[in-house]
Amino acid sequence: MADLSFARRRAERILRSVSATRWLARLALQRGDTLKARLGDAADDVRLFAVMLYDWATGRYRQVPWSTLVSLAAALVYFLIPLDAIPDPIIALGLLDDAGVLARAGTQCRGDIEQYRQWRSGQEEG
Repeated sequence: MADLSFARRRAERILRSVSATRWLARLALQRGDTLKARLGDAADDVRLFAVMLYDWATGRYRQVPWSTLVSLAAALVYFLIPLDAIPDPIIALGLLDDAGVLARAGTQCRGDIEQYRQWRSGQEEG
């Protein structure tokens, strides 16, 4: 069974590689879209975290502290691990712990996420 410290260590390794970070973002987007109905509001967090990491990895948005990158990437890694605290195949409960980890990361990184949203909004308008 995986835990959050495992996900954090894995996230730190992934973030050291642009291609691995882009891979993580794409994989999280795909799984988030697949599970959108079961994830509810957490699906929006998955999408936002993944796009933010992708924009960082591609150099489009670099104003993100390392601690925020690690927190968001760790939440996505945890989300992608099928055998975490409550295994995902367990109907109704399997994604509950994933949603909690995603929500916690969103709360911890709220200020940086809001700055990213503002930047992204400006990019879409421009």
